[in-house]
Amino acid sequence: MKPKKSGNGRPLRDRTVPRASGGRQAKAVVLDFIQRRIEAFNAARGGGVAVRKDAHGYSLFHLDMVTPVARLRPRDSGERFEVLYWSPFRERWSAVGEFGGIILSLDDALEFIARDPMGCFWH
Repeated sequence: MKPKKSGNGRPLRDRTVPRASGGRQAKAVVLDFIQRRIEAFNAARGGGVAVRKDAHGYSLFHLDMVTPVARLRPRDSGERFEVLYWSPFRERWSAVGEFGGIILSLDDALEFIARDPMGCFWH
């Protein structure tokens, strides 16, 4: 297989992370700005919520009871999020609303969860 060419016609260099002094491969640090924005929103409101990221989005948990509060599932290009709530009866994340999920920008989604107009997040 031929190496890929860059825009200037030269082959692209291998972009491996240099080895740490111990001879092991160094781990790259990936910044998650979405998680930082959620944490900043939480801190500005007095805290009390932990944020966990996984392959399907961001889960918010109440620190005092360690119970799920909400889930933000990225939609489209990651600019908008589907807001889900934890259903204790089904023991799974469920869409908010009767006609499908609510999809909002991150700021609007966080405000929606904080206000809890449907009474499904803060039990």
